[in-house]
Amino acid sequence: MRRHSYCLPTLLAALVLVWSSRVSTSLAQAPQGAFAASYIAGSRDDTGRFMGGTEMRVLAAHAGRLYGGNGYWEDQPGPEGLQGAQILVLGGPGARWRVDHAFEERLPDDRPRDLAVSALKEVTFATDGNGVRLAAPVSLLVAANWDLSGAGRVFSRDDATGAWTAATLAQDRPTPGFLPQVRSLGTHRDRVTGIDHVFAGQNPHGVFSGTYDPTVPGHIRLSATPELDLSNVSPAGISGRNGYLRVSSFAECNGTLYTAVGQHIYERTDGAEPHWRLVYTNSYPGHSETGLRGLTTIPDPSGRGEVLLAAVEGSAARIVRVDPRDGGGATELDLPEFLRQRWGMPAGYVIAAYNDMAKVRDPAGGEALLIGIEAFIPGQAQIAAGHGVVTVGYGRLEAGGWYLVRRSNGHFDLGQIPAGSGRALVAIRSIRASPFPQERDALYFSGYDANKAPAHDTAWIFRSTVGGAIGAAR
Repeated sequence: MRRHSYCLPTLLAALVLVWSSRVSTSLAQAPQGAFAASYIAGSRDDTGRFMGGTEMRVLAAHAGRLYGGNGYWEDQPGPEGLQGAQILVLGGPGARWRVDHAFEERLPDDRPRDLAVSALKEVTFATDGNGVRLAAPVSLLVAANWDLSGAGRVFSRDDATGAWTAATLAQDRPTPGFLPQVRSLGTHRDRVTGIDHVFAGQNPHGVFSGTYDPTVPGHIRLSATPELDLSNVSPAGISGRNGYLRVSSFAECNGTLYTAVGQHIYERTDGAEPHWRLVYTNSYPGHSETGLRGLTTIPDPSGRGEVLLAAVEGSAARIVRVDPRDGGGATELDLPEFLRQRWGMPAGYVIAAYNDMAKVRDPAGGEALLIGIEAFIPGQAQIAAGHGVVTVGYGRLEAGGWYLVRRSNGHFDLGQIPAGSGRALVAIRSIRASPFPQERDALYFSGYDANKAPAHDTAWIFRSTVGGAIGAAR
């Protein structure tokens, strides 16, 4: 089964929603009061600007506010017409979402140039590009988009003016089935030079680095060439998108920076002339279009520092633990088998940790990881009671908003956002702790995945408490 092929939007068969009216008795769900809708696409902010989206792809906290990046992949617009990607902002727990920035540039055929926000992250610099310590740390909100012109651009926000400034990493020609894009952002202080860096994972070129420079537009000086060149990386285990690789995520582990590229994990060797070396390759990839996702650092169960956790996307979906010191890997969770046991029906192609795994305080003690998922149901499988499906271009999807909870002891539970309105949530793409002091115990979940089927105003954000989200997972 072919998953995402990031081509230009096409009109496909109508989206079919099939919901079961029966209530599941085999799986505990969060009580309705534990979750509340924070954002539903298709409204206007207080200034009258339209806020929509087929997907709410990523959430980020910055400067005491919560930001969300949406996308319009496969959108079938209403009276508002074709829209470009937007970055929305929530100023407080009692406030309303509003448009912080709309990417309104158009291509010659009048399509919006920026289709979706592909990455959004706060980055903090304590040094400039020469290693000179700044008088005070500088934090910037940084974004990247699906750019239909094929440009790989990184945007940074000026908090004083609200303006977003773009810097171009590369320019490539989109081809059928592939759209060049910056997929991930990371940060790291070089342990040899002491310089703070931001990193952008761009496909098809690789990992670019940047440093703080107040003299350039956007205040980030980006490298002209990638530190990690994807032309030297094997696409083995990537069976979709013509073998193109995604730099899906970054994580620091034991003070060292790592990145997930396809089915591989690479380690950065710091210094004036940094380089990257391969430390792990997934030996059981199955069919997968991304490979490893959501690279995250956790304590080593043996007590020796830290190790890495990653989600394998695809037909052999798993949560794997990797010790980058020796390249050893172990499966913590077989996702199709886990979901089969919990749902009472088989799961096929599974995506977990679209962007990352959210670390939260576990009320039962220690730290928990929350991991959003999406799962396809094989075509001939009977749909279990209490479940609905969405039929899309790739097949049948479980329509609920599901997530994993990984406890500090390595035990996994399964939770669900209850959609009392019957809305199909389909996929949880991003989870963020509240940045607001008034609600330190709150979490925000966002999602939907258009999955190559016509959609409109399907993006969403739900709010919950940590206790409500974790306590309901079983």
